[in-house]
Amino acid sequence: MQSKYVLKKGHSGDLVEALQEALGLRVDGVFGPMTANKVKSFQIDNGLKGDSVVGPMTWKKLGLSPHELEADTDVTTGATWIEQYPLPEGEYVKQETAKEWIFIHHTAGRHNPYKVIDQWGRDQRGRIGTHYVIGGLPASGKDESKYDGRILQAFKDEYWGYHLGKTKSGKMHRGSISIEVCSAGRLDRVGDKYYTWYKSEVDPSQVCTLEIPYKGRQYFHRYSEKQIESLKALLILLSEKHGINLQIGVVSNLKEINEIKPNYAGNIESKNSSTCFEFDDNACSGKIKGLLTHGQVRKDKDDMQPQDELVRMLLSL
Repeated sequence: MQSKYVLKKGHSGDLVEALQEALGLRVDGVFGPMTANKVKSFQIDNGLKGDSVVGPMTWKKLGLSPHELEADTDVTTGATWIEQYPLPEGEYVKQETAKEWIFIHHTAGRHNPYKVIDQWGRDQRGRIGTHYVIGGLPASGKDESKYDGRILQAFKDEYWGYHLGKTKSGKMHRGSISIEVCSAGRLDRVGDKYYTWYKSEVDPSQVCTLEIPYKGRQYFHRYSEKQIESLKALLILLSEKHGINLQIGVVSNLKEINEIKPNYAGNIESKNSSTCFEFDDNACSGKIKGLLTHGQVRKDKDDMQPQDELVRMLLSL
C-alpha cells in the first residue's frame, strides 16, 4: 500500500475524516491523540499490533478501502465512501467478466437503498439487481434525508446480475456495471396534485417537470442534488477502474446537440435533451459501448429522465 494511505498521528485530511467516522469519533479531519488512542484500542480488539498506525491490515479490519475513499472524496459527493451491503450469494451471478458498459437506472419505487437491496434478496424472479444503489429523498416531501446520496454496493463489480430485461444483446448483462438511483419515477398529474404510479401523493417540491415530454411522460420524481453528485463521483471511479469511456453513449448524444465550450457554463438546450435519452437500436444491440441509460435499450422504460441537473452533470464528465 502506498505511503499516502498509511495514516498516523499528525496527519489530516479526507481519509482521516473517514477513519474517524468509522471509529465513531468526532470528525475534525485531524489525527490527534484521541484518534490515535481509538485506533490503538481498535487494533488490539481485532488482534492487530496496537501501534496507532493505520496500514493495510487496519483498513481491512475497518472494512474500508483507502483507494476508493480517495477516489470518492476527490469529487464533491453526498457520500463519504461506498458502503458494502451485499446481496446473499445466489441472488447474483458469481462469475467474473470484463466490463464494457455502465448502465444507469432509477428504481421507480423506494427512496431507501437498503430496502431496495433487501427486496431483491426476496425476489422470486431470479438473480435480479444492480451493483450499486444511490439513496434519495421520499416523494412525499417528508423530512428524511439520511439516505440521500448514500451509495451502497450489492455485489462486486466483476460479478453480474440481470438488470436490463429483454434486450438484443445478452452480453450486456454480463459485461456491464449497473447503478440504480432511488426515485419514485414517472408521476401522474390530477388537477393540481401529483401521484406516483402506486397512487401515493407527491410533494410539489419533489416534482421534475420536463419542457418536452420524455417517452410520453412530462412529470417525474426529481433526482436530488446529492444523488447527482454521488452518481458523478461513482461514474468517475468506475470509469477509471474499468477503463469505460464515459464520453460514448448518452454523453456523446448530449454533446452533439449542446454547444460545448472549453469551460462549460451549464447552459443546455433542454428542448432537445429528451431525444438523447430515447431508445436507440444500436445501443440495444450492444454496438454502443460506454455510458447508457435503461431507456436507451428498452422502448418500454423511462429511466433515467432528462432532468436539467442530470444533463448538466453528464455534460461535465
